[in-house]
Formats: sequence, structure tokens, C-alpha cells
Amino acid sequence: MNKRTSLFLCACALQGVIAFGQEQDMPDMNYEIAHTQKLPNEVYQLVYNPTNHKVYVAGPKKGFNREAENFIYELDGGDLRITDSISVGKNLPFGIALNNKTQTLYVGHSLQNAISAIDIQSKKQTLIPGAHAKSKIRELVVDESTNKIYVSDHGNPSIWQVDGNTNTHEKSLSHDKAYLLGLNVDSQRQKVYGTDGQDMKGNILVFNSATGEMEKSFQTWSYCPMNIALDLKANRLFVSQSNDNNITVVDGNTGNIVDKVYLGYDTSPIGLAYDAANELIYTANRSKQEVAIIDAKTYKVIERIPTEGLPNTISLDQKTGTIYVTNKEAGRNGEPVENGNTVMKINYKRG
Repeated sequence: MNKRTSLFLCACALQGVIAFGQEQDMPDMNYEIAHTQKLPNEVYQLVYNPTNHKVYVAGPKKGFNREAENFIYELDGGDLRITDSISVGKNLPFGIALNNKTQTLYVGHSLQNAISAIDIQSKKQTLIPGAHAKSKIRELVVDESTNKIYVSDHGNPSIWQVDGNTNTHEKSLSHDKAYLLGLNVDSQRQKVYGTDGQDMKGNILVFNSATGEMEKSFQTWSYCPMNIALDLKANRLFVSQSNDNNITVVDGNTGNIVDKVYLGYDTSPIGLAYDAANELIYTANRSKQEVAIIDAKTYKVIERIPTEGLPNTISLDQKTGTIYVTNKEAGRNGEPVENGNTVMKINYKRG
């Protein structure tokens, strides 16, 4: 055996030892996919209701047929079986949010430029039209302390403010030339945050919820920031960056970037949720077909859960640490995925 061959074999052996050692050092899986439920529609967003232990799922009929009847599906929070459906008529449902205090669902109808308010108990619905003709809405969030609903609008650069008492459009929080996508609200600090995908600065626009005025903007320096989760105790913002494959952590006091958690090549994180009790960040990595879990103390990825679907949104049961995830189907030219148009229940086994 010549020297070159010996060195090659030693290198291969060493790589094997390293790979084995890394596998051995990995922690035990702390999560399990408890249930998966297929739905008869295009699955987009969902929200967990802690009051009745139900999951509500929004998504239009396949093909986006504007003449078809559409439904919000109600799933049991335990085994994900379909327990009810709520017709929203020909209004195509995409986004969804919950006011847990009033037990009212708010559903975004992007193609109809409107949202619906649905009383969960009575199923009574109120359609709330937008104030501008060219609106294109995306995210909805609820401030339960004031009973206000906020809706991001990237067609008409603004955030709708809806009064939950009267279910009417009150006003718009506007910023010219913005491309508003993600959204969240900090009721304690009276802040409404919106991600702006207009340019390479990757701005987070900060509005005062009491006055409606834009106070400042934070730069994330990743193009087209998407969704926002909040750490209300430490005043941190977690922002998904689908183009830059990271979660940007921003100090809510100063606007400074605390860290960027890179998730790997072509992961494309979209939805995310923050588990304050366990100090964990969950991200729906669309292109990687996985949910990643990040330690919010160290900013390290501690686990990855394959979904075999295109994960989109995550909703957290704050009491148990269980998360519910929507998996979208591939587009027309995409490769089919096994768990497209499904909802998954993922249990946190350490909780």
C-alpha cells in the first residue's frame, strides 16, 4: 500500500469516526408528530383556540374557484379529527386570527378585499370590506386588550385597524411605498409591527397603536422580511427571512440586530411562533419541508422535524407547548409532497 492510499484510507476512517461521533452526540428527539389530518381544500393558515381546544383552518377550495362554497374547518385539538365546518360562502379564506376573549374568528379574504368576523358559538358572520379598491391583504392579528384587529395590506401600503366591538374598519396605519407583509402587535407597549418587503433594508415599521402614527423603522438587512413573533417579556422581535434563510432577532427597545440564526441553504422560513414558557422559537421552513426549533437563549437550532409537506403557519398551545402546523401542497410546477394540504399536531415531549 503506498503512502497516498494510506492517507486516503485514514482520512475516510477519520470522517467516519467524526460522523458517528456527531450522530452519537445528538440529543434524543424531544418532539413527536402525534397526528396528521388531510383536508379537502388548499390549506393556508390556522389558529389554535385554548378555550374549546379546537383548531380552525383557513384555505380556499382547490383551484381558487370564486363560484364555489368555501369553509373554515374546525378540528379537534386532541386527535385532529374534523368536528365542524363553517361556510364563508364564495369568500375565499386565506388568513385567520382569533380573539380568545370574545371567541371571535377573523378570516382574511384576499381576493374579495375583505375580512369576516365569525362568532364561534353562534356562527354569526359579519363581512368587513376594505377601505381601498386595490388592497391585497395577508396577515391578521388581534389586540385582545383593546379588541382591535390589524390586517397587513401590501396592495395599498397600510395596516387596517378594525374595531372588534362594531366589526367595522376604523382607519389605516399607512406608509407610502411600503410592501407590508408580516404583522404583530404588542398591546402592553402600544406597538404594531409590520414587515416591509420593499427594499434591501428589510424594514420593520413600528406604529403607535393609540395614535396610528408611524414612530420609527428597524432595519434587518435581509430582503423581504416575512412574519414576526414577539418575546413580550424581553421585548425581542423574531423575524422570518424566507429569502435569506434566517431568523433575525431584533431588540425592540433599540431596533438593533441581536443575532441572525441561519437555518441552512434553501430553507425559506415563513411562519414562526415563540414559546415563552420554554424559551423556544418554532419556524416553518417551507423549502426544506421541516419545522426547526431554536433555543431562544443561545440562538442555536436544537431540532428539526421533517413534515413531508410545505409548512406555512404555526400556532402554539401555550399551556402544553404543543404546536399545530399547516402544510401546503406544491404549486402547479412543483413536485408533489406526501403531506400537502394537511394539519400536523407536534407534541413537545419535555414539557
